Amino acid sequence: MALRLPHTLPTLRTATGRFVLSPFTDAHVEPLAHILANDDIWAQGFGDGDHRPGTHAEIVAYIRRRYDGLRVFAIHYTGLTGGPLFVGTTGVTESHARTERAKIGRTVISPAFWGMKTNHEVKTALLDWLFARGAGRIECDVDPRNHRSLTSLTRFGFTVEGTRRRSSQRVDGTWRDIVILSLLTEEWPAARERTLRALAALAPVEFAV
Repeated sequence: MALRLPHTLPTLRTATGRFVLSPFTDAHVEPLAHILANDDIWAQGFGDGDHRPGTHAEIVAYIRRRYDGLRVFAIHYTGLTGGPLFVGTTGVTESHARTERAKIGRTVISPAFWGMKTNHEVKTALLDWLFARGAGRIECDVDPRNHRSLTSLTRFGFTVEGTRRRSSQRVDGTWRDIVILSLLTEEWPAARERTLRALAALAPVEFAV
């Protein structure tokens, strides 16, 4: 079964209903820029070796450049009485129909939602969709400094295949390694069941914003 992804993304709801994934649009650039102003995100190697933008206008320009042409979802939290709250993004950065391979990335979660299994819940919805569309292998590239992401992905079910050394050059001239992880379609049912069990144990949480 070849991997077939539509140009127009669907709207996805996560298993608990806490989050909705919808196509990323220009309206989401400003709220994403506010999230990317947080030091904790950049401290973990976010940015693929680029300099951190210094001003709000520079962050906006960075988002437009990095997100252009990609299949990216906006993530909204639905548990607030005032309406859905934008909390980040995730999406597909590469896809290859013949080899049934997809690479996911552009995952940014507001630090206010860290430690709440937000990433696992969102990824379950994204991977359900990708495997249903014919993906046989889903990959992630992660900066070795991003211990939070590496721990989260391996707990989720991804396998660390190795480190691509001297993978890309940073803007300061130094070289960056990348950890390569993958999850196969044959592994997804067991990984999915584990994640859903963990999500079912969550108590209802209201987030302070």
